[in-house]
Amino acid sequence: MQIFLYIYAVAVLGFIFNAANIGVAQIPADASIEEIVSKASEQRKIYTEEFKNLLSEETKHFEIYGKNGEIKKRRAVKSTFIVYQLSKDDKLVAEYRNVISVDGKNLDNTDKRAQDFFEKIVEVESSNKELEKLFDEGSRYDQDISLGLFTLYQAVALADNLRPYFDFKLEGTERIDNNEVYVISYRQLRPSPYIIAGGGREPADGGLVLKYDIDEKGDLNGRLKGKLWIDKNTFQVWRENRIMNLQPEGFAAPVILAENVFEFQNSGFTILTPKKITHTQYELKRKNLISIKEARVTFEYDKFTKPDVEVKSGEVK
Repeated sequence: MQIFLYIYAVAVLGFIFNAANIGVAQIPADASIEEIVSKASEQRKIYTEEFKNLLSEETKHFEIYGKNGEIKKRRAVKSTFIVYQLSKDDKLVAEYRNVISVDGKNLDNTDKRAQDFFEKIVEVESSNKELEKLFDEGSRYDQDISLGLFTLYQAVALADNLRPYFDFKLEGTERIDNNEVYVISYRQLRPSPYIIAGGGREPADGGLVLKYDIDEKGDLNGRLKGKLWIDKNTFQVWRENRIMNLQPEGFAAPVILAENVFEFQNSGFTILTPKKITHTQYELKRKNLISIKEARVTFEYDKFTKPDVEVKSGEVK
């Protein structure tokens, strides 16, 4: 059975970026959890703004599992990855992937296809149509599961409209690449209109939305939880583990729907950039009141750079 899953977020409209916030966020050594989360939230906004118009080579590895947990399908898709500003709404960005090889076999005329694509996309009538075309173009070789916008919206639990729905707890400190980090756990306390599992319409206020679009009916009682590894000096996120659990009616305990691991790396910019993102998807088995592992997709990135050309407003300059 084919999985067709979208996980996406919609940017906060009217976001105002203050360049003066870039840099080390000073905070007392005995900072409270509220201060840590607040500073990390500020750095998250800087990441969202600074990540625009970056480029990398991305490789997606797909593994699709059988009923007994065996791998039944594999695929590797390599693309040139660009953060693309929408021509229909200059407040929104999206992921554009120019696929260059599949399972080690190079595709023909990839540069011409990209040029033709940018010339045509400017003709669409809305930002939603533009997003659809960008997603379809970049995912046309994906193996049974389609994912989007993981790179653009870091640490969604820290978003201003989502933070009130979570409890944050300081678990301790660790080291990542010789950097001391706070380990912060988070747990969703109550239903949120901005976190959607299954059917449901997004709020019209333009707030950040996380949606798991799966083929399930009824109230799935979804709850998000996870951990953040936050730099003690810059308050940037080095790592995140994110889990979406469901507990539909009749289930005695929550079962996992999806797990994500986000790993970031140093860059030549003011932000940490994605290094590796791992998404593991589970299938709900209502009859047995369990979920089973269905697919895993791993995104790997080279060092991010600024493109030699400007990709904006439906054209390459």
